[in-house]
Amino acid sequence: MRLIPEKTPFRISTTDLEVKYTESGGVIIRLDVQTLDDAIHHRYREIQLKFTTVAELRCITLNLFEQYAGNIDISLPEGEGITYWEQYGYPSDSGLYQVIPSTILEEKEKLFDPHSRLNLRHYLIAGYDSYIEIIASGYSQE
Repeated sequence: MRLIPEKTPFRISTTDLEVKYTESGGVIIRLDVQTLDDAIHHRYREIQLKFTTVAELRCITLNLFEQYAGNIDISLPEGEGITYWEQYGYPSDSGLYQVIPSTILEEKEKLFDPHSRLNLRHYLIAGYDSYIEIIASGYSQE
């Protein structure tokens, strides 16, 4: 599985994820993150990610990296840590990923989006002892 970290101004640092799904409103995920300032001062904050046009949501109560040990390739840029974050404005590994290529999306895209209008993507959010997979058009931070 190849994971591409999303370029976000935060990194996910959570032991608890909360998911709210409504048919008309999409998916809202509440989780703990750190901004650059939070990381420097060892603080955390709660945010919500809102996913719109959701085709599929899966919540798995297993540690992602233990479940797929040796089978995950995270495409990280050169450099890491606070210095990288300060230079580029986002952490090298946000904990929010796109799965590329996605076998799930390839298998179900004709079912979810037969006319290729939704621009669906396969996202993965890694918690501590669980992870979330979501097929959606996009997300916003609230």
